[in-house]
Amino acid sequence: MADSQVNVRRAEPRDAIHIVRFQQSMALETEGKRLDQSLISAGVDAVFDDPDKGFYIVAEVGGTVVGSLLITYEWSEWRNATFWWIQ
Repeated sequence: MADSQVNVRRAEPRDAIHIVRFQQSMALETEGKRLDQSLISAGVDAVFDDPDKGFYIVAEVGGTVVGSLLITYEWSEWRNATFWWIQ
């Protein structure tokens, strides 16, 4: 039986290519849009370069990245607290 255990971890810059691919696939599937790879790559790199923007989480199966999500922050003055937005 193949290894089907899912490992979830904080993404590292080496994961950027997978994150970019996932974003391109999602845009095409959900909105029929073809996103520019260089623009998305710069956007993904910006998150790695500036932790105040957020951070990525990736899921791996058998050492292969199979999914990702982005957590960004939003300040709520109503609650005097920061909330995570999961994208």
